[in-house]
Amino acid sequence: MRDRRRTWFQARLAFLAATLCTGCSGAEETAPEAPGFSHRAVSSRGMVVTGSPYATGAGVRVLEAGGNAIDAAVAAAFALAVAEPTQSGLGGRTQILLRTASGAVHAVDGGTEVPAGYDAQTAPAGETGYAAVGIPGTVAALLKVHEEHGVLGRVEVLGPAVAWAEDGVRLPDGERRRLEGLAREEGPESAVARLFGTEPDSVVVQPQLARTLRAIVTDGHHGFYGGEVAAAMARDIGEGGGFVSASDLAAYRPRDGLVGRTSVGEVEVVGSYLPASGVTVAEIMGILDRVDVPREDGAWADLLADALVAGFEDREMAESMSPAAAVAWLMSDSLLERRAREVMTAMADPPPTATSVGVGEWTRVEDEPLEPEPPFTSHISVADVDGNLVAMTQSLGPSGGARVATPELGFLYASTLGGYLTAGGPGYRPWSSQAPLLVLGEEGPVMVAGGAGARRIISALVGTLSRTLHLGVELEEALRAPRLHPTGGRVYVEAGWGVAAALEERGQEAVPRERSYFARLNVIEIDRGRWTGIAEPGWSGASAAGPR
Repeated sequence: MRDRRRTWFQARLAFLAATLCTGCSGAEETAPEAPGFSHRAVSSRGMVVTGSPYATGAGVRVLEAGGNAIDAAVAAAFALAVAEPTQSGLGGRTQILLRTASGAVHAVDGGTEVPAGYDAQTAPAGETGYAAVGIPGTVAALLKVHEEHGVLGRVEVLGPAVAWAEDGVRLPDGERRRLEGLAREEGPESAVARLFGTEPDSVVVQPQLARTLRAIVTDGHHGFYGGEVAAAMARDIGEGGGFVSASDLAAYRPRDGLVGRTSVGEVEVVGSYLPASGVTVAEIMGILDRVDVPREDGAWADLLADALVAGFEDREMAESMSPAAAVAWLMSDSLLERRAREVMTAMADPPPTATSVGVGEWTRVEDEPLEPEPPFTSHISVADVDGNLVAMTQSLGPSGGARVATPELGFLYASTLGGYLTAGGPGYRPWSSQAPLLVLGEEGPVMVAGGAGARRIISALVGTLSRTLHLGVELEEALRAPRLHPTGGRVYVEAGWGVAAALEERGQEAVPRERSYFARLNVIEIDRGRWTGIAEPGWSGASAAGPR
């Protein structure tokens, strides 16, 4: 029976490699470059937007094969593990916000988790190495949403990722440079060098990862969190001085996240909470919707910076509350109206040294280091013709995560413990600035959005939404527009944007930064049967495409 099952599986996967992976079988073939595989695409049959043409291609082919948006998003996520291994993967964390065709909205938390044997007081510090590895959550979250809301089987959904891991993917220049840099920094015996070489070719074959993906196809959750894969993880992490055990892996389950909503004009901005931060985006948009948003760049930038800092402060205050109480408070009319009054009062008469809105008075916030924040993480946006929507953000933390891997499994582990994220006790899932987002109207979905780039995700999403919803700017123009991010008592503004002087006059300390400092977004706009996908302009490999 087992042999017949294996034969069927291999035949089915071969079929999928031919039908779903056109242009990708064979290590010397190029990445899929079907019409629309650029940063922008328009379709009448749904849309997929990701940071890799392979992931975008996997999602599109699954939609064309009869899958829904959930199937397509999960296929794209597993494909990213192959094609963008420094940004996300099986050893990482995932936050998912989805809407089903019935209109129901669900959030899923696949955050990395502090293992049972971890003690922050005695454990080694540092964001790399086995001691920084928490319990991975990505695979569990992807399988949960697929089992609950998908329509295709695991073979169909994971087929593209398995085939590309076995046959090879052609890496974009950006990912290849990241792998080269990590191998150079970590040395020839490092996990990155062992998996990808010290000077990775543009085409990378990953047989170890393919075997791990096959185990997931065959046995689902148990194929990763139990059996040989889990045993190999626990053994390798333990021998390397880490804390994740086989029992930690067996006990891991994704959690249902909380959903928060706020009205902005005629639409509703919907985000998830804990450890995701979509609710913070919704709160800030609710603040802005209660003020007279100026159209002049300098005044708008000043307002945006003040509202963002108010939201960041409230997010930290809410940490001491229960999750449900925090969402209720952050979405409450009383808080949004009070914050709106504070922001408008400060704009009318800003103190000369003010750089943030405090609780009841102006204060200077020094809550982040001044060095650049890591720009890593990856976001997937998917929509189908039936109204299913998925916003999914994945991460390993800094590029390459903890920079360790179990050699026979083929993927890098995320950085979680030892100082990269604020670690609590066993079972804790650290906060994240991942902010998958939906915008819904009375007549149906309006937008699917999310991004990569630490807390700058929130700043970029709020700026883009405010330009489109408050100022009436077209989505693509809003995504290309200059960005800002307030942090550490300063407001970082995109170089070349002429608002620095205006911000200084209003009491802000403005500092220019290059575009690469800010977050990158992947967004879908939905309007009367027309899906427009826009991937971050300028990001190597970012692409949008819809089914033919």
